[in-house]
Amino acid sequence: MDELDQFKKQWQEDKNFIKVDQSDIKTMLHKSSTSIVKWIFMISLIELSLGIILSLLLPNSNRDELPFFHFVDYASELVFYCAIAYFIYKFFKSYTSISSTNSTKNLLNSILETRKHVENYIKFNIYFIMYSFFVAFLELTIRKIDLDHKWGSNLLMIIAFAVCITLVAYVFIAIFKFYYKIVYRRLLRKLNNNYEELNRLEQE
Repeated sequence: MDELDQFKKQWQEDKNFIKVDQSDIKTMLHKSSTSIVKWIFMISLIELSLGIILSLLLPNSNRDELPFFHFVDYASELVFYCAIAYFIYKFFKSYTSISSTNSTKNLLNSILETRKHVENYIKFNIYFIMYSFFVAFLELTIRKIDLDHKWGSNLLMIIAFAVCITLVAYVFIAIFKFYYKIVYRRLLRKLNNNYEELNRLEQE
């Protein structure tokens, strides 16, 4: 989109510059949008691959004494990877839709769909991080609580765990939000610019 902006600026300022019509600009916007969605699909695929590799390399905690959390762990992983696979499928579908369409109206609709899928993808990952830390808090509390101690001691321990896990979760979420802002928000901003430009050309 930066090159396209420079092209349009030069086109407007340079009287000797070769003039192009709207169809040429739409073609460039089409190619730019296709490239952006392709990058979104590829990055999400890399993220999924890294997640699977890390889950295989990292040792699993011993949860024999807490079979409920053992079940929750596997169920959460199943839901997470199924959801990520669903989003990757949607990104790939958006890519094929954008790359194959010749209609500006369909292109605009595909861009809107892609934008919605990316927003939902980011929200899902943030919410899953929050959920994971909440489960970790519950497991840690159940493991460490001692019914033989006074309720005051257990309460202080629970509060300490809650504060520590909340702080760690806040740092992790902040890091992930920064990553999504750098990667996905940047791509979305370019895609939105393409959408607005296409919409403006369509109304002229």
